[in-house]
Amino acid sequence: MDGQLNESLPAPPDTRHGWPWEPEPPGSHAAAEDHSGSISLPRVTVVTPSYNQGDFLEETIRSVLLQNYPNLQYIVVDGGSTDESSVILDKYRHLISTVIREDDNGQSDAICKGLDLAEGEFFNWINSDDLLMPGVLWELGTQSTPQIDAYAFVGEVFGEGVESYLMLNHHLSAMEILRCDRYSFSQPGLWLRTKLVHECGGIDRTLNYGFDWDLLIRYLAANPRVHYSSTVGSRFRLHNQSKTIVETSKGERSESLFYQESLVIRDKLEALLQDDLVKASRLGRLRETWNDYLVESLDDLDRSPIGAASEIVWRSIQRPRVCFSTRTLGSVARLLSRYVRPKSSVGSRDRNRP
Repeated sequence: MDGQLNESLPAPPDTRHGWPWEPEPPGSHAAAEDHSGSISLPRVTVVTPSYNQGDFLEETIRSVLLQNYPNLQYIVVDGGSTDESSVILDKYRHLISTVIREDDNGQSDAICKGLDLAEGEFFNWINSDDLLMPGVLWELGTQSTPQIDAYAFVGEVFGEGVESYLMLNHHLSAMEILRCDRYSFSQPGLWLRTKLVHECGGIDRTLNYGFDWDLLIRYLAANPRVHYSSTVGSRFRLHNQSKTIVETSKGERSESLFYQESLVIRDKLEALLQDDLVKASRLGRLRETWNDYLVESLDDLDRSPIGAASEIVWRSIQRPRVCFSTRTLGSVARLLSRYVRPKSSVGSRDRNRP
């Protein structure tokens, strides 16, 4: 897919400019030096699950193809879209390794179809409304070593009417995640070894909301070595149809659905994991509602910061085992910092689901 890619890539609409409609200019982060003659670059598999995301799909595809990574396997799995997605897929079909167009049982099922075909040493899925940032695959391919189980980039959250902000991948371990403590997780920026994904059981097709969380815990429990890059590697788009914010036809909010499924996942994991991780999960069950309370306190910009911080401290004294954590201390510190920062610059920005 290298060499003649830019010449064969369909031209963008006249009204669209910049990444990923155009390659990054020479000398930029995206114009990665051609190392293919001097080193062997690992094969990388990218899977894009898609269903009726024609408004965004072309951007996603271009952000992957314009990586100009010479050992790329790109798989797009479309679940029978009825919008313009089919036209877009036809337009780029000659540059995509595999296109699957058939009904599926949802996002996790679509990703599993791609994972079943994955040949890459590293694997990740980039949803059809998200983007890879320039040069990411080159960094992954040239900087990863056999001692690394997972390669983590910084993620950026963006969207129409959304003030963009960064979401770090940090403190990623099965223990931290199960305890709902100080970890932060941005899935589009986290690359896993395909072989190890299969060895830990792969993606659970029965899950709709927390399958990435479930996979990550099982993966890190057996493969804990994470490399953290300071590079912004992906953009996660929020829009009115995002799974993270949309309501179901029954009027259920996605936050409630994520929480309900997290309990199912914990039941499953507690039957599989070692005793220390089971204990961590049981503590995490208690901390989930507490962490939601911390987010609400940080989001309430009309309340006195010292009043909110005092209430957090008081509740922590009442239930120290559950409430006293690094996340609690950080929330108190951020509230008190509002006395030296303008109100417009604050906001929780902490949307990690347990």
